[in-house]
Amino acid sequence: MVVYYMLELGNWLDAISSLNYVFSQGFVDAFTARNDTTRRNSYRVRRRDPTCSARRPLVCRSAELSPRSERQTVCDDGQPDGETVRLRTDRFVIGRTEGDLCIPHDGLISTRHVEISRQLVGGTYRWVVTDLQSTNGLYVRVTRTPLSDRGEIIVGRGRYRYDGPAPTGDGTVDHLPGDPTPTGSTVGWGNAPSGTAHATLTELISGGIGNRVVLTGQEYWIGTDPTCAIRRPDDPFCESRHVRLYRNSKGGWTAEHPKTANGLWVKVDQVVADAKIFQFQIGEQRFRLRT
Repeated sequence: MVVYYMLELGNWLDAISSLNYVFSQGFVDAFTARNDTTRRNSYRVRRRDPTCSARRPLVCRSAELSPRSERQTVCDDGQPDGETVRLRTDRFVIGRTEGDLCIPHDGLISTRHVEISRQLVGGTYRWVVTDLQSTNGLYVRVTRTPLSDRGEIIVGRGRYRYDGPAPTGDGTVDHLPGDPTPTGSTVGWGNAPSGTAHATLTELISGGIGNRVVLTGQEYWIGTDPTCAIRRPDDPFCESRHVRLYRNSKGGWTAEHPKTANGLWVKVDQVVADAKIFQFQIGEQRFRLRT
């Protein structure tokens, strides 16, 4: 019995000695790690902050509250989840070959495509996603959006450009208002104005343009269903009735989706990530930013 208590006392002394060594090196941050079958506690040692009190080593408050690091998910193809990346700096660049996150296999992503920046406005931090003048642009997921002249949307795997009605008038002009290309110059198919009295929706394909629909009615659907005016029969990411286009009360056009899995995406130059879960796309890669 005496030997047993001596052994127990020796174990406690060893444990106390180990704890003294750990606290002499710095703080201990405990976090929970999960594997496939069990949950266990593990520890990470970091250096002691000289501004902290020696009497209460586990309580250290900075004079200014630091913003938390947000999580960004690089989605797998056709999936809502994927690899998670922490945004621990005020600026985070995504590109094909340069930046904090590189995606070299996507040829539609520019060298430096977008920047995610953290800004302090009115005492509150916010995240802003900015297109860095990329070739193929930045798209964000929306439920509904008014269509602006030469604005672009993504439906399934299809990319479309909306062109408003051409201006009318009796006079002759050298070029259309808002079109920087004078008459007589050569322009690419993807940049050519519709030139019609009605709004049009044009599919943009690699190397040029595809089908163009003149919007003379009040409502159009994009989808795989044969009844849709704008069909995508072989698109696995497009549903039967995926996006609805309709003429709004102001005479313009609005696009919306009825809660489809892959949604509706609109091209923007810059956007504030004000939703709890914010989604954007560059090239063929989609991202989810939790704010």
